[in-house]
Amino acid sequence: MCGIAGLLTNAPRQPREIQALLSAMAQRMAHRGPDGEGFFADAHCGLASRRLAIIDIPGGSQPMVHAPTGAVLVFNGEIYNYQELRAELAALGHSFATRSDTEVLLAALMTWGKDAVVRLHGMFAFALWEPQRRTLTLGRDRLGKKPLVMAQVPDGILFASEIKSLLVHPQVPRSLDPTALAQAMDYGFAVPPRTFVRAVTQLPPGHWCTICADDAPLRLRPHRYWQLPEDLDPPASRAEAAAQLTYILSESVAQRLHADVPVACYLSGGIDSSAVTALTARHSTAPVQSISITFAEHHSDESSFARMVSRYTGTQHHEFRCHLEPEDLPRLIWHLEAPLVTLLHLPLYLLARTARKLGFRVVLCGDGSDEVLAGYDYFKFLKLLPFIDRAPQHRLPLLCRVLPPGTDRAALPGWYAHLKAAPCRHPSLPYRFQAFRFASALMSDSTLAAMAANAHERSQEIPAVPSARSLVDQALFLEAHMRLPGLTLLLGDTMSMAHGVELRSPFLDHRLVEWAFRIPAHWKLRGLTEKALLKSAMAPILPAAICQRRKQPLAAPAPWFVRTFREMIGDTLAPATVRRLDYFRPQFLEAALARFDAGGEDAAGILVVAFFLHLFHEQFLKSPAA
Repeated sequence: MCGIAGLLTNAPRQPREIQALLSAMAQRMAHRGPDGEGFFADAHCGLASRRLAIIDIPGGSQPMVHAPTGAVLVFNGEIYNYQELRAELAALGHSFATRSDTEVLLAALMTWGKDAVVRLHGMFAFALWEPQRRTLTLGRDRLGKKPLVMAQVPDGILFASEIKSLLVHPQVPRSLDPTALAQAMDYGFAVPPRTFVRAVTQLPPGHWCTICADDAPLRLRPHRYWQLPEDLDPPASRAEAAAQLTYILSESVAQRLHADVPVACYLSGGIDSSAVTALTARHSTAPVQSISITFAEHHSDESSFARMVSRYTGTQHHEFRCHLEPEDLPRLIWHLEAPLVTLLHLPLYLLARTARKLGFRVVLCGDGSDEVLAGYDYFKFLKLLPFIDRAPQHRLPLLCRVLPPGTDRAALPGWYAHLKAAPCRHPSLPYRFQAFRFASALMSDSTLAAMAANAHERSQEIPAVPSARSLVDQALFLEAHMRLPGLTLLLGDTMSMAHGVELRSPFLDHRLVEWAFRIPAHWKLRGLTEKALLKSAMAPILPAAICQRRKQPLAAPAPWFVRTFREMIGDTLAPATVRRLDYFRPQFLEAALARFDAGGEDAAGILVVAFFLHLFHEQFLKSPAA
């Protein structure tokens, strides 16, 4: 695990000039790799690596060179089946000087070419420079667990694990992508391959790209090597499906426990992290180390459930109260590189900070279960659409059962009106909850115009879904293509790597994901019971109270956040600053602050959106990221 960066140019340069740029790019992401750095540079290509040592601590340094050809590799991630691949390559005559998965990946790429990526089990982003062919190949794992961002400059292409490394180059423009901002207001995140910096894009998940230094201009042409199965192929019964899920998840957990450093589990008390913790305990001879976070807000505190699972599975549990200082908030955005409209990143940042202080470099988590096994409440909205169409408005309180704890019930009539006005029943519809509520009132005229300029293009960027599947099935496809890489995995990677912690997600083993997408949605969402299949599978190994409880998001409550940092938020959103940046309407934000101060907690979400966008501007658009 590490951070990688590099460039390819078709205008030959002095290696020492490239080295100077690489050094600055690597320094910007030193937090990703506190255990060392390495560089390669010739006249056309430069590669940099910051290493977080997990496997073969003395022998896995990068960049790594393939002696017969001079090919050079930098790699971020973990290849969980590297030992099996190593044995296969050894049978073909390869010899190995280290125990690292990096050397196995290099040998695999030189033996099987681009076909090697389909053999990999794990999370990865890599860059392979082949000087004999003068080509640079970039690759990214199937679901986008490991980031790889890119930018084009007049004489070359830059790439890195983080946007801030690209912004070291003076010719990468610093401007907000208004389409990404519009997507964030629609969905809560920028839809990959977009980022919030207009000049920076992502290599899409499940893609590779080869660029030739002889091309003028250099061209980025990503090629897809993996996609989700579209056809259903379920087992004979739900019981058989539950047994299969238990087996696949258990194998995934076991594979992710391999490391040369201590491993822990995040444990919130929800079924996802509880399942991972329980299965980890089954594969471990010593007590599992579990870590959880608590909030002062009572409806957000899951500590009693986390303790229940800890006692049941025999973990050594580490519990701490959420505590942030004002100086933490700019650091959060500096690592996150996105002005998100939620507070999901706060607990993840604090969990990783605590894990590192406790001495853990690797942590297993329950990420991905909601997106793959139908855990979110808006899946229930989709299932209830026929009912909503028939229900008179006075029956709307019945729909409160599908709203998560702490949701503003007063918003329900507006949600109903939004649904009734929708021109079609698209599976992305529930994403738009926050957009119809306040975007048009919050944003300045110039921002609204910029966001609307590419409205058609924005609609075309929603991935295609299999028309023969149910609406909930289609929404699950969007989850895998949109929310997973655009939000869940972005948060998991950036917040953990901010503290040099590797996050591993057993629910996102590609074999489990492929299996899950062959299962019909009504097995996952049975009636209005979310993750019904997972709950059935885990019933024999978890307390009934855990399997039966309703999902509770691991997010800091917005009212708590605004109360805690009210002074800082007020200073950041001072009317003069709001007018100068011209993202929002000053009078609307002044009214929102006054409403919150008068006890109107529903204004907190608006203030969070504005506050983090202003912090993002200061960190990434105003001046060099530093």
